[in-house]
Amino acid sequence: MKQHKDYDIAEIMRSRPHLFILGAGATKATIPNGDKYGRQSPVMENFMQEIGIDGLLDGVKLKTKSNNIEAIYSELASKPEYTDVVRQIEDGIVDHYRQMQIPEAPTLYDYLILSLRSKDCIATFNWDPLLIQAYNRVNKITEDLPQMLFLHSCVEVGVCEDCKRYEPYRNIFCSECGKPLVSPRLLYPVKNKDYSQNIYIQDAWNRLQYYLEYACIVTIWGYSAPKSDKEAKQMMLKAFSSEFRPLDQIEVIDIADEEVLHKTWLPFAKNTNYHLNLHRSLMDSLIGEFPRRSIEGYVKRYIEGWWNSSTLKLKECSSFDELSQLVNPLIENELQNNYNVI
Repeated sequence: MKQHKDYDIAEIMRSRPHLFILGAGATKATIPNGDKYGRQSPVMENFMQEIGIDGLLDGVKLKTKSNNIEAIYSELASKPEYTDVVRQIEDGIVDHYRQMQIPEAPTLYDYLILSLRSKDCIATFNWDPLLIQAYNRVNKITEDLPQMLFLHSCVEVGVCEDCKRYEPYRNIFCSECGKPLVSPRLLYPVKNKDYSQNIYIQDAWNRLQYYLEYACIVTIWGYSAPKSDKEAKQMMLKAFSSEFRPLDQIEVIDIADEEVLHKTWLPFAKNTNYHLNLHRSLMDSLIGEFPRRSIEGYVKRYIEGWWNSSTLKLKECSSFDELSQLVNPLIENELQNNYNVI
């Protein structure tokens, strides 16, 4: 009887999704030397200087002495006399990110997307287009790829308000009805964010609640949960902590101080019986050992007591041909409805 019960638990767990939550650190790790043309993805500190729009603050009187875009933007947005400056900052941000192009060689975003399947999800706080650009090219290897949610919107996303379809903004027109696509407004770094400010962002957060509640593994990559995201962190914690989840796991991929990471994410791990694993790189995480089989590998090892290692692990590839050859045995098995660990 016990064997039957364990089998049922394992089967249920294997059907559950793997959720990745990305912050600015994920994009920084993906393009450590800049994008295809050397353009950097800035962090919050010295943000305006990094993208070359700090001159917009000439003559502006600010109480804050911080160079952090969150502090600067929040103060400016609260003062009606600086409405025009705020608009120019927003235009500068959108222009910077719209010019970004992913490097030609496979990146960590390519490995990430290709290592998950359609039952899984990547939710990102980032505005940049690199995740979508990576998706579009690994889609040529397989169409069984994860869902993607843009929690603060994204410069690459276009919406058809009539068809309720999401498409690359550069398509200009909806592929279904031919009407012009609309670019959802980015959610900028104010202290009190309104996640219901537009239907697109609200829909992304509604879908995130589902994945937080049902994911077997939640991996948080390069997201520090800044103070300006207080509401977001509370929403995530409430959804994930709705019940006791002793068989689930939280992974954190970050180069920050381990004590700081534990303090930030232990509240999330409480209901998993404190199953919290810290990693320094994507390749060290579960998908590094079990690409396209992260949940299956986790269940096989920690629920079924398997002590071996996967023989097919992620590795750095110099070309997409090499990457395709690496994952092809897994994809071939999937065509036969075989999702076993290799």
